[in-house]
Amino acid sequence: MSKLASFGSVVLLFLLLSVVVVFGFMVFTPKVKTYRALNIELQNKNLELELLEERFDKEYASLQRLQERERNIDIALQRHFNLKAFETYLNNYFTSVTLGSLKSLQLNDLMIHELDVQAQITSPDEYYRFLEALNGFAWVVEVDGTLQFKGLEDGISTRFIVKVYTK
Repeated sequence: MSKLASFGSVVLLFLLLSVVVVFGFMVFTPKVKTYRALNIELQNKNLELELLEERFDKEYASLQRLQERERNIDIALQRHFNLKAFETYLNNYFTSVTLGSLKSLQLNDLMIHELDVQAQITSPDEYYRFLEALNGFAWVVEVDGTLQFKGLEDGISTRFIVKVYTK
């Protein structure tokens, strides 16, 4: 091969490589930039999706708890009020219990049984334990009125009004 032919093939090879490099920069570089931008956008969307899924899971768990609580309240409202069972329940939390007269009144589709309770406790903590226990009680119960504590020699006398809701 002559010097001219080998020089021509080197120039041709150089031109071919130059065209490939220019083609690569003109075609592939924008594609890589686009790919990177889309990849960053996809990572941001995935992070946003994970945050939304976490929030959804918390809200769904809260909804499940509320539905279960609503179901329990509905079951409790359907129960017939039993004064003797309620008195037995009260005796678990108080030293002595005296129940006043039972007043019942109808409000729309609810029946409200109002009961005046006078009880004796040894410390206010017992009263607050009783209030906490009412959340898991068989009926829907509301303690109404202001707290009245009166110190006695052998404990504390308290008086409150209990409203029991049934259907």
